[in-house]
Parts: sequence; C-alpha cells; structure tokens
Amino acid sequence: MNALIVIAVALVAVYIIYRILKTLVKWVIIIGLVALAFAYLSNPTESDHRSQLKSLLPDIAVQVQDDAVKVDDYKVFSLAKVTRNGNEKISGIGAFGKVWLFEDALSAFAGTKKN
Repeated sequence: MNALIVIAVALVAVYIIYRILKTLVKWVIIIGLVALAFAYLSNPTESDHRSQLKSLLPDIAVQVQDDAVKVDDYKVFSLAKVTRNGNEKISGIGAFGKVWLFEDALSAFAGTKKN
C-alpha cells in the first residue's frame, strides 16, 4: 500500500514539473522571438557604423575612406570591417541600435596620430 502512495505522489510531482517546464519553455520562446524582432528592427545602418568610426578617430592622420569601411548586415546584427593596406579586419559590431568598436581593430590606426 505504501508503494502505491509513493508512486502516486511521484506521478503527481512529475506532472506538476512537466506543466511548469512546459509553461517556462513557452515563455522563453516568446521572449526570444520578441528579442529577435527588436534586434531586427533596431539594427544599425551602414552610416551609423561609419559615423561611429569617424567620431572615435578624430585625431588620426589617415582619413578613413568610405570604400575602406564595409558593413556585413546579418539582419539582427551587423559587422563593420575596415580594410587597410589590403588587410580586412572586423572593427566593430552593431546590434540593438548601438555600434561597439573593438580596441584591437582600432589599434592598427594608433601609429598614425597627428602631432
């Protein structure tokens, strides 16, 4: 008799955990889809990447030419690539309306500061 009670309690516990996880998974999927939609709608444009790069490097002697900056748009985020001396390097990432530039990519310009 005790074994039947333990089995019944275990089945009820498993059912409750199943219902909680089912609801949790549903909300995680909904929140993920909302985040993806927001990322898609707020992806920065190519001009945002260019202006952020130019505003961060105002004292660089070498002008950053428009054809040297290339933006790869992946719809929910974008990558900015700068070509210098034939080498292409990812200089930043854009997502959720913001552009973040990488320090190591910008260090290539560090040796060309104005006096």
